[in-house]
Amino acid sequence: MLELCITTSVVALVTVGTLATLGPMVDRMRLISLVSDFHSSLSFARQQAIRRGYRVDLLPMVAGSWRSGWCVAIDANNNQQLDAAELVLHRSAVTPPPGTEISARMTDSKRTYVSFDPSGRPRTASSANVPQYGSLLFQLGQQRSKLVIGFLGRVRVCDPDRDKATC
Repeated sequence: MLELCITTSVVALVTVGTLATLGPMVDRMRLISLVSDFHSSLSFARQQAIRRGYRVDLLPMVAGSWRSGWCVAIDANNNQQLDAAELVLHRSAVTPPPGTEISARMTDSKRTYVSFDPSGRPRTASSANVPQYGSLLFQLGQQRSKLVIGFLGRVRVCDPDRDKATC
C-alpha cells in the first residue's frame, strides 16, 4: 500500500511538471494557427482585389475589434464594418482564443480594417492614394507574433522577440 502511494505521488508530480511546461507550447501553437489564418485572409483579400478589379477589405466581424474573428468582404459603403447587405467572400476559420490581444499599428490608426485596391496595394479608406501599411501584433500569454504589411501589399510574419531589428 505504501509503495502504491509513493508511486502515485511520483506520477502526479511528474504530470504536474509536464503540464506546466506544456502551457506555453499550447499557447504558441494556438497563436501560430491564428496568425496563419489572418495571413491567409490578408492574402485572399489581396488576390480578390486584383482578380475582381476593385477594392476588397479585411474587416473584423464585430466593428472595431479583431477578437471575434474577421472576414474578407466588399465594403460597398466604405464604413470599415460588416453590414448585412455586403458581400462576404471569406470568414475566418479560427476564432482568437480567450486572452488573445491583437493590436494594430497602421497608417490609418483610427479604424480597424485592411483594404486592398485593384493593384494589390493596401489603401486607406479615406484615399485611394494613401497606402495603409504597418503591423499587427498578436499576443497570447507570453507568446507574441507580428504580421507586417508592406507598402506594396506584401505580408510577412516575424517574431518580435527573436527578430528585434527586422520586426
